[in-house]
Amino acid sequence: MNPIRRCASALILIATLAPAAAFAQANYPIRPIRVIVPYAPGGTDQQLRLLAQPLEKILGQPLVIDNVAGAGAAIGTALVKNARPDGYTLLYAGTGALTVVPNLNNTPYAAGDFVPLGNVIGTPYVVAARPDAPFRTLAEMVAYGRANPGKITCGSAGHGTSTHMAAEAMAAAAGFRLLHVPYQGIGPAVTSILGGNIDMVVGLPNAVMPHVTAGKLNALAITAPRRSELMPEIMTVREGGVAMEDVTKFALFAPKNTPVAIQQKWVAAVPEAMKSPEFNEATRRSFNSIMYLSPAQLRGVVAAEDKHFRQLIKDLKLREGV
Repeated sequence: MNPIRRCASALILIATLAPAAAFAQANYPIRPIRVIVPYAPGGTDQQLRLLAQPLEKILGQPLVIDNVAGAGAAIGTALVKNARPDGYTLLYAGTGALTVVPNLNNTPYAAGDFVPLGNVIGTPYVVAARPDAPFRTLAEMVAYGRANPGKITCGSAGHGTSTHMAAEAMAAAAGFRLLHVPYQGIGPAVTSILGGNIDMVVGLPNAVMPHVTAGKLNALAITAPRRSELMPEIMTVREGGVAMEDVTKFALFAPKNTPVAIQQKWVAAVPEAMKSPEFNEATRRSFNSIMYLSPAQLRGVVAAEDKHFRQLIKDLKLREGV
């Protein structure tokens, strides 16, 4: 083709596509939105399901919540990173999926491959043991762990997840090593401890506390800096003499290069949906603490966590192949 004609054709194509792209962004969303949760059902996805209804009312389209577990959240997170940045495939995950996993393993993504849309939940973990474990309190657990290094089996949501890091950090601060048992999500880890397969679990309150209330698990402590008003009877790890705390965040992210106009629709929708009385009541009943963070605040949290976990993983020599 003549170079002049080729250039003219390209300009015509650009002129044709530009209005279409602008129209799509202005009218977003026009179809269901897939939100990937990179863990097995029964934990983090429950948070999003509580928020889905008010979000759907605001956005006018349903959310299709898709649990894609594996590799400590890396599989589902990578799917979102590689998705078309058009606002129809998003990520709902703990910040550890972006700040722990890439520092622990070789992942096909980094924190910079995502743009934050807003944080929804900020919650401590519950440290719980099976009722017939050889310890009944946090102090007894620490004493047993020191006397029996590597013998306490502790389940988490997967290798490299924030639950894994919380367990390792707690044990390190207490002066012993535990035997980490990774699962494909906190739901399967809780199912395993209920079956008597492991001694202890460090997990989300909504996955652990119903079983504590039912007497099927024994809550030793929470990883909050102070006692939670939702679980006031449970002491903090620090109260138990272990200098450690961890409040994990769960947020919505979009692939890098998602148009700003689409990002802004979510930036406006998330805090508005979080005002829903139904969401607030259901979240409290599930022992989760609501914590909104703007994209700028969330970006700062991710950067700080990335630095913190990089050093923690180095200090504990947890990185595979190193």
